[in-house]
Amino acid sequence: MNDLSVAVALATAPYSAFAELRERPRFWFPLLLVVLTTAAMLFWYYSVVDIDWLKDLMYGNNPAIPEAQRSVIMSVMNRSRLLWSSVIGVVVVLPVITAVTALYWLLAAKVTKLTPGYKHWFAFTCWTALPVLISHVVAAILLLIRDTPQIGLGVLQPLSLNELVFHLPMGSPAQNLLGSLAIPAFLGWVLQVIGVHVWSQRSWLFGTLFVLLPNAVFFGVWAILAFR
Repeated sequence: MNDLSVAVALATAPYSAFAELRERPRFWFPLLLVVLTTAAMLFWYYSVVDIDWLKDLMYGNNPAIPEAQRSVIMSVMNRSRLLWSSVIGVVVVLPVITAVTALYWLLAAKVTKLTPGYKHWFAFTCWTALPVLISHVVAAILLLIRDTPQIGLGVLQPLSLNELVFHLPMGSPAQNLLGSLAIPAFLGWVLQVIGVHVWSQRSWLFGTLFVLLPNAVFFGVWAILAFR
């Protein structure tokens, strides 16, 4: 399979996609696709949003920022700085997060006596991140049909639990948590369970625990900190 065929197979025949990746692990196509589309969405958003309105939303009444510092931050931040810091941050941070996540999968694999090496798990992390493209498509549609430049950052996470259900405002303790829990993330977990099942040839229970247990711990601790 070529890279495009693997991407299609993840949606239509994930067993064959992961069998292919087990034999020929590669990662540049999904990694670049996710990084570049995420950077493009941020660039688009910060190019069209009412920047003074957004700065006031982000910093004007944020209780996490001392009042004495708010005016300084608002005077320093401008459209160009917000845009480029976000775009460059994504280009740098997403590959780093991918590398660290792949290292975790490798360590978990060693503990559970799975044979795939680091390159396999890096590819695994990159390919199972592709459902985020669904969010990008929805965000692009929302940006296209907008009727005002006063667009909240939530437009970039349109399929998150916060945007779909809870609608917590920026600065709320649980807003980031609920913004991270999104339909594409859940789809990614499903793909990961299938991938571990295919690669390990073990039970579905093993694959489910391998994938969901660390996520349950991570988001559980985050929820405790957010809702305390």
